[in-house]
Amino acid sequence: MHLRCLFFCVLATGAFATEPPTQTPARPDSLTPIEYFFVEPDLSDVQVSPDGKHLAFLTTLGTGRVGIALMDLATGKIEPLVAAQDENYGEFLWKGPDHIVFGGDLGGNESLALRSIKLSNRKVVSLAESYRERYSDLANQANVADSLRFDPHHLIIFGNKDVGSWNFRLFRLDIRTGERTAQPYEPALDTIDLTFDNASNTRTRIRYSGEKALFEHRPINGIFSPIREFPANDAGWEAVAFAADNETLYLLTHDDTDTNALRVFNTRTRALGPVLFNSPDGEINRVLLSWDRTRLYGVLYTTDKPHYHWFDVARAKLQAEIDASLPDTFNEVVSATPDEQLLVVYATSDLTPGAYYLLDRRRTALMQIGRINSHLDPAKSRPMQPITYPARDGLVIHGYLTLPAGAEGQRVPLILNPHGGPYNIRDVWGFNPEVQFLASRGYAVLQVNYRGSGGYGQRFLKAGKHEWGRKMQDDLTDAVQWAIAQGIADPGRVAICGASYGGYAALFALGHNPDLYRCGISLSGVTDWVKIYENNADPERKIARQYWIEQIGDPNTDESFLRAISPVNFADKITAPVLIIQGKEDHIVPPNQARNMLDALEKAGRKPQSLFLAEEGHGIRRRAARLEEFKCIEAFLAKNLAP
Repeated sequence: MHLRCLFFCVLATGAFATEPPTQTPARPDSLTPIEYFFVEPDLSDVQVSPDGKHLAFLTTLGTGRVGIALMDLATGKIEPLVAAQDENYGEFLWKGPDHIVFGGDLGGNESLALRSIKLSNRKVVSLAESYRERYSDLANQANVADSLRFDPHHLIIFGNKDVGSWNFRLFRLDIRTGERTAQPYEPALDTIDLTFDNASNTRTRIRYSGEKALFEHRPINGIFSPIREFPANDAGWEAVAFAADNETLYLLTHDDTDTNALRVFNTRTRALGPVLFNSPDGEINRVLLSWDRTRLYGVLYTTDKPHYHWFDVARAKLQAEIDASLPDTFNEVVSATPDEQLLVVYATSDLTPGAYYLLDRRRTALMQIGRINSHLDPAKSRPMQPITYPARDGLVIHGYLTLPAGAEGQRVPLILNPHGGPYNIRDVWGFNPEVQFLASRGYAVLQVNYRGSGGYGQRFLKAGKHEWGRKMQDDLTDAVQWAIAQGIADPGRVAICGASYGGYAALFALGHNPDLYRCGISLSGVTDWVKIYENNADPERKIARQYWIEQIGDPNTDESFLRAISPVNFADKITAPVLIIQGKEDHIVPPNQARNMLDALEKAGRKPQSLFLAEEGHGIRRRAARLEEFKCIEAFLAKNLAP
């Protein structure tokens, strides 16, 4: 049965129409304006209220800042609920039918200021302040540990009791008053990955003990005891969620499989069930449960593209009906009422940012709520093609190639775009505005999931251990050589551009393969590993520091290696034009990393180009800053990657 499609666009009203870009709309035969790619979404993160009476979503509200709008489903009336003044709001969640908790980053702090609003009287309560890490005693900070789906009035947070307190622990936060009540369990610095049951009890954790990582379980009102032991930084179990009985725990494991597998652990009997699902070609991203957590529906997993595997016959049938009505997109239910009669469906592909739909199962009606970006024409987008190639040691590397229009049968300029992370992160198939922008300017974009990337199993992940500047870098070089051998890339017009680890990899490539690249761009890339370790010497960063020691090297025994792979120490080897972009408030890769690299390049007689962005952290978030960033990139590439 095909679902009946009724359409209404929630952003069609004048009060909430997104501000059009300042440029004249592009003709069909002209370039899509850069503003269209990086405009704030018309709407995003659409969520239905628990009582099914309202939709809430993020939108600019005509102010240029992202806030929250509310739609009455009975009348279709839309009104602004929360208007951002200083920064965009980035996330929110319903707490019961009358409260919404929302948060936004301030000035690149990379921590959320949390608020709650009561719909019936519009009362706003401050729950936590955004903070800079070095001034964290000046904020009553809160990191949400569990949203407590079945409790309309509370969240579990990790933070301090109040401003000026350094007693950090778990609290039960009352979203109506902001009051914080200490949870019975107080986590230590050597514990991570806490899991809560449906009654807000802390039930599982991973605790580090020397060279071991212990998966531990705690009965309700009991104490933690070890269940399984793994090597440190190689914990083989990931707790996903408790079923409604608070006894059945869904786990993702690597006990008998290279890629992760779904299993059930009975916390009362301590019995581990058999593998319910495993894909040898990819990993499970989400376990799909009914709203009340009484039924296991299926899993969402990713190979070269996303897929579903269903256990529940009725849920599989519903998905088939949705897909029949929206055949050109990958369709995901992202919000639901507790009775699951109203569902919000997000539909997207590699050619479009997508749209949101409201599925009313009582009326069998699928109604379009709105498109995420109405300025972009999907007909102008370029497909993202999954590719594979052999690395020089025979390891198969996966990635994605996006070709510009008219590239068939001829060589084109290529941009190698390594992802950040690097470990356990991967590029995925889907719409990417940055990639589409570059393709629209005539560049092919090659995204590579080099060894150490996530999504391809433990052997592939571990193949990247201690391979910074070694085989991980070779995988990137081999990708370019593959593209040249395939007749895709013009060997005289290849650039490398990346952020975070990708920015580091770009600088390393320019210094060690100068004949391969015409130019390069580094965004927030590490340039001096010795100083990065010094910046992470704080005891509170113990686990993070130990992780980097395990994956990259120990500054106490491997200092010479760390210096050798630090771009600041081989700046004289870089001869191609370089653009360095950096957020001034970056607390992960401090701005001095960029400044020191620029100084080293200038000392070597180079003339690097740079862009420092105020009020931006490790990721560039504000629309104005992203426009400035990509206008700079566009000009740099036009100058240095031209024939």
